[in-house]
Amino acid sequence: MPEGSNELANAPAFELSRLLRGREVSAVELLDDFLARYERVNPRINAICAIDPDGARVSAARADERMARNESLGPLDGIPVTVKDNIFVNGFPATWGSRLYEYFRPPVDDIAVARLRAAGANLLAKTNTPEFAIASFTDNLLFGLTRNPWRLELTPGGSSGGAVACLAAGLGPLAVGTDAGGSIRRPASYTGTVGFRPSTGRIPRAYGFPALAHDFQVIAPAARAVDDVFLLFRMMAGPDLRDRLSLAFSDYPLPRHLTDVALPRLRIRCVLGIGSAPVDAEVRESVGAAARNLAALGHAVEEGPPPYELEEIEWIWSTLSTASVARVVVRHDDWAANVHPASRAVAERGFGVSAQDYVRALDKVLELRRNLAMFFEDVDVVLTPASAALPWPIGIDYPERISGRKAGPRDAAIFATFVNAGGLPAVSVPVAPSADGIPIGMQLVSRFGADVLLLRLAKAYEEGAHGAAR
Repeated sequence: MPEGSNELANAPAFELSRLLRGREVSAVELLDDFLARYERVNPRINAICAIDPDGARVSAARADERMARNESLGPLDGIPVTVKDNIFVNGFPATWGSRLYEYFRPPVDDIAVARLRAAGANLLAKTNTPEFAIASFTDNLLFGLTRNPWRLELTPGGSSGGAVACLAAGLGPLAVGTDAGGSIRRPASYTGTVGFRPSTGRIPRAYGFPALAHDFQVIAPAARAVDDVFLLFRMMAGPDLRDRLSLAFSDYPLPRHLTDVALPRLRIRCVLGIGSAPVDAEVRESVGAAARNLAALGHAVEEGPPPYELEEIEWIWSTLSTASVARVVVRHDDWAANVHPASRAVAERGFGVSAQDYVRALDKVLELRRNLAMFFEDVDVVLTPASAALPWPIGIDYPERISGRKAGPRDAAIFATFVNAGGLPAVSVPVAPSADGIPIGMQLVSRFGADVLLLRLAKAYEEGAHGAAR
């Protein structure tokens, strides 16, 4: 990892859980290791924006008491978990990266957070996010910018940049983020981590900030390995009557381990580019090599066009997200003087969205979801780069050039947003890095509800990649 080889800091959650249950390490010792690393590392990357050492110490001590009585609450008991600052955690601020919510402290946990707390997870810190969690970089007027641990002069992306920067720097094995338009998958690709956007509704929600971009945003787990992502996902997923979307799935209980799931020969559509949109040459080459590795594992991999029209997806995203930001800021009389310039520009565009265009965007979303359902009758998985670009320098909102060509604000996200509009599961897994050692991610996408199958495929790739590295 980029921040050294500390054994506990870089151990997977499953290994830490084994050490805790075997009394080879205590939850308090694990916390102390985290806090020492936090003091040393976080000032350099600015990934954590709120922390509760005293509360975390109480939680760790209780976990140790349960271990001593052989009453562990499960594999997350005593494990440090960070939570993105746009998610409600009782006892922590939830600022949404905005001065407008600087002093807000939610009185309740959102459902996923409550489930993690009940499983014994040590919820000890909040991670930084851009204002309203809609930007592709992580910077705000409250806490400042977050840096990429692999190269401090580069961004970790956004909006879950703080979450994945923590993972890459060894600040905890598990992170809870969100994903509305690629917000966990693109940052994961920039930091060499695994980011998973579950099917819409898989992880229920009941308490939180106003929705931006319709129902595109979901709770999104991230870790350094696919097994750990599945562990975190499995502990948060499941039906809840407060979120009717969570009642749509019939495959519960989920398996305890991905290795319990049979992996059939899958039909994989490989999409390395979209029309004339630029894609970094090293990204294309690395993801193309990963596609060949999946073919070598026995899957039917064929290149083809994407199952969506890029211009339509971008229009839908722009219409829904800008109007929603305008809806949020208009509640505050002094909003223009207190929001980030990027947010102000988004809101001002949103004030110009007509009701007719907004409803037409929702109609387009329904049409897209019908078309994607039919597409996945003939294809099992879509494989793409997680981002069209490598991470770019901090202080810049987006990469200004991709593959030597001038790029715009959304050009790095050409493979990401259709997933959210379609409500589909998608995961970003690391592939071979650039010649300079900068991480690159491959995105795997499947049909609505095929979350477990998708993660099983990601694990198979991960195992094959590690075997090749050895």
